[in-house]
Amino acid sequence: MKSKQTKKETANLIDVMIRHADKGPSGFWTDDYEGCGNPKIFPEFEEGLKHGKYVHKTHYLCPWNTAVLYGKGHGNINTGCYHSCSIRDANYLSAEMLAAVLTRFKEQLQSGKYDRTEHINPLLTKDEQSYIRQQKILEEENQEKQRKKDRDAKAIKAAALIKKYQNNEHLKELITTYYGDDIFVLSKFGNIDFSLNGTTDIVGGEKLTYDDYLDVQIQSYGKQRSWFAMCCYNIPDKFMGCIEKKAKKNICFQRIYVSGMYPDGDCFEGKEDHVWMDIQGFEDFKVGDCVSFNSEVYRYIKTGNGKILDYALRNPQDIQQITSYELPSDDDLIKQSINQILCETCYFSEHCSKTYCLRNQEELQTLKEQMFRIVSAK
Repeated sequence: MKSKQTKKETANLIDVMIRHADKGPSGFWTDDYEGCGNPKIFPEFEEGLKHGKYVHKTHYLCPWNTAVLYGKGHGNINTGCYHSCSIRDANYLSAEMLAAVLTRFKEQLQSGKYDRTEHINPLLTKDEQSYIRQQKILEEENQEKQRKKDRDAKAIKAAALIKKYQNNEHLKELITTYYGDDIFVLSKFGNIDFSLNGTTDIVGGEKLTYDDYLDVQIQSYGKQRSWFAMCCYNIPDKFMGCIEKKAKKNICFQRIYVSGMYPDGDCFEGKEDHVWMDIQGFEDFKVGDCVSFNSEVYRYIKTGNGKILDYALRNPQDIQQITSYELPSDDDLIKQSINQILCETCYFSEHCSKTYCLRNQEELQTLKEQMFRIVSAK
C-alpha cells in the first residue's frame, strides 16, 4: 500500500516536471549543500538553498538515477541517488526531450517496470544518449575556445611581465593562465597570490602595481621567513623565544619557535632566527628571558637590496614567561620532523590508530638514529 501511494506521489511530481520542462530537470531534495531540487519548478526548494534546511519530496524512484537513465551496469540503484546521479546529463536535453523522457519514466513507473530493479532497460533512447554525448563534446569545444580567448586576453594584459620572464616557461605559463584571477597558486616559485586586491594587507605595499605585486612575490622566493609564511596561510598556535637584545622601541629574539596546524589537522613546528619585533608588550622583560605568546603574522615590503615580500610578527598577546627548557633545540626539531616523516610514510599508516605504533620499535629506533645522523651531518 505504501509503495502504491509513493508511486502516485512520484507520478504527480513528474507531471509538474513535465509541465515545466522548459526550466530544466529537477530532483527531489535540496539543502544548503545544493542538492538536486530545482527551485524554478518547486519554489519550496529555495528554502533549503537559502536557509540550510533539508527539503525533501517523497518519491518511489528518481528518473535521473544513472541506472535508470542508462540501464543495468551504469550505476547502482542500491547506493542511492547521491552516489549514482546523472541529473547533469539531463541538463543537456532540450525541453521537448526532457518532457518525453519524463513521460516515458512515468508510464514505466505506473506499469510496474521499476518494481524489480535487477534488470533495468535504459530510460534514454540511443538517439537521446547520442545527443547528450554530442552536447558534451560541443560544450568542451566551446569551453576550450573560451579558455584560449581568456589566455590570449591575459597574455596581452601581462605582456610586460611575460617579457621579463620570457626565458622561464614555467613562469610564463603561470602568468598567462592565472593573471588577474582571484586564486592562490602553489608553484616552483613558492606561493603566488594572483588576486587583484592582494596588496591591501601589505605594509609598505600601497604603491605596488599589480605587476609589481606578482613580480615581488616571484623575486622573494627563498628569501622569506618561510615558517612565518606557513603560519600566515594556515592556523598558528603559539610562538616562543629567548630575548637577545632590547632597544628603546624594539626587541630582538635570538630565535622564534613556531607551532601551528594545517587545515586538515596535521601540525607543524619550525623556527626563525634573529627576529625583531615592536617592544610593546615586552617592556617588563629583560635580556635572557624566555617567553611564549600569540601573535598576528603580517606581510610587509622589505627594502635594501631590492624589494622583498616578507613576513613578520606584531600585536603579541597572552605573553607568558617560560623556562629555557621549554624551548626546543635544533636537534629536537630535527627529531620531530623525522618522526613526522616516518609516520606519514609508514606501511602501517592505513591501519594505524595514531595512539599505538604497530612497527617493530627496535627497528624504528635504529632508523630514527640513522636518519638523525645523516641530517645532523649536513
